[in-house]
Amino acid sequence: MKFAILTGGGDSPGMNAYIRSVVRSALNFKPSTAVWGIIDGWRGLIDNNFRKLDKRNTAGIAHRGGTILGTLRVPELKDDKDMQEAMAINLHDNLVDYLFIIGGNGSLKAAQVLNNIITEKELLTKILFAPGSIDNDVCNNYGFSIGFYSAIDKSLEMLEWIRDTASAHRRVYIIESMGRDSGYLAFYAGIATGAEYIIRPGENVDFERLATIIDERDRDTRIIVSEGYNKNVTEITNILTEIFKQRDIKHEIRHVDMGYFQRGGTAVVKDILLASWLGFCMVNDAFKKTGSAFYTAYNVGQKPKVLSIDEAADDNRSTHLQIPDEIIDFALALR
Repeated sequence: MKFAILTGGGDSPGMNAYIRSVVRSALNFKPSTAVWGIIDGWRGLIDNNFRKLDKRNTAGIAHRGGTILGTLRVPELKDDKDMQEAMAINLHDNLVDYLFIIGGNGSLKAAQVLNNIITEKELLTKILFAPGSIDNDVCNNYGFSIGFYSAIDKSLEMLEWIRDTASAHRRVYIIESMGRDSGYLAFYAGIATGAEYIIRPGENVDFERLATIIDERDRDTRIIVSEGYNKNVTEITNILTEIFKQRDIKHEIRHVDMGYFQRGGTAVVKDILLASWLGFCMVNDAFKKTGSAFYTAYNVGQKPKVLSIDEAADDNRSTHLQIPDEIIDFALALR
């Protein structure tokens, strides 16, 4: 059999562990298996850019952040039918039996389109998809995205650094977090570090109340802002500064963007083990001639719930972006 691996969309810690797992599992189960990596994600599949993978060139990569295969965004792919069909034909002409993908919500939608073309044209390749995103916005009704906990870990480290400076200078820090339209990364990081407030996407923030929360603090105050919120950190800073002036609140405000620091760096053990477990399960099923599918990520050793790619890509059925009420209550109880 011939396998290909694609890492799509934004990189997330754990992708390299997934690559290693697919390669090692395949070659240990059946040494005659050919495993190829697609260079630079969807761009590499369009350009027919493949690289042979083996045990040697995947050694020692499980903990590394990013992806050794690279990933480039291709915005035009969404609407370019010729480009979409070219990818399907490239897989078929290269005699790829299974395409293993790890990626985020956008890559899942691209995989759905690709799988539909393959089915319509009765081509060879089947697609197996694993969730990989620091935003936890991929089929999260059924588990967590690989890379999410690593990003929380990096966020926690930075938030503790910021706490030190905030406390030393009695400052308020407005801190922007990645997450796209999902507030999960900002919210879970905020719970872990004990932030005074976490602003979620779509939230109707009472800035007067927020100013009161800040005024009641003695030294350090950290307000975390989700990327998907409709005001940026500068606008929030300006609103609070004006309220402080009106109410004679004596606090200095600074703002900082955690940004790409959250995405990079070493993967945490949970993401390494979960990515490795999913890779193993998917390879095992591929050798049993399974059909195209999405594999949920929950616990190591627990058989993943397998969904059709169409079901997984339907956000109304598979994904929620709002933080559940019980998690909000949990965070408020710890304030």
